[in-house]
Amino acid sequence: MSILAVALSVILLGIALLHALWGLRVWWPIADEVRLARTVVGERDISHMPAPAACFAVAGAVLAGAALPWLLTHRALLPDRIATLALFAAATFALVFLLRGLAGFTQRFASVFPEEPFRGLDRKYFSPLCLLLGGGFSLLVIWSF
Repeated sequence: MSILAVALSVILLGIALLHALWGLRVWWPIADEVRLARTVVGERDISHMPAPAACFAVAGAVLAGAALPWLLTHRALLPDRIATLALFAAATFALVFLLRGLAGFTQRFASVFPEEPFRGLDRKYFSPLCLLLGGGFSLLVIWSF
C-alpha cells in the first residue's frame, strides 16, 4: 500500500502545482491562455482561464488530497479522531474522483465541456486518470479498515 500511497500523493502534488501555477497566471504547459483554457477547462466558447481564486481553491483541495494517502498509511500514529477524519476524507476523494471519471464519458458532460482539444484529452487521459485516482483512494480506504 505504501507504493500506492506514494503514487497517489505524487500525482496529486503535480496536479496541485499546475493549478497553483495557473492561479499565479503562469500559462504552462501551453503559453497561450485561450489555448490552455480550451485544453484544460473545455467549457463552450471559453476564452480565458478561471480566476486565480478558483485555481488556488482547486490547488488547495488537491494538495489536501495528496496528504491523505500518507495519513492513511500512518493511521496508527494518529489520534483516533484524526484517523477517522482522514478515512472519511479519503472516502470522499474516492467518490469524487470516481464520479468525475465516469462523468467524462457521458453525453451531458460532453455538452457542457465540448471544446477541443479538452474533449478528446478528457476521454483519453483526464477521465481515466480520475478513475484510477478514485480506485486508488478506494483501495486505501478498504485497506484502512
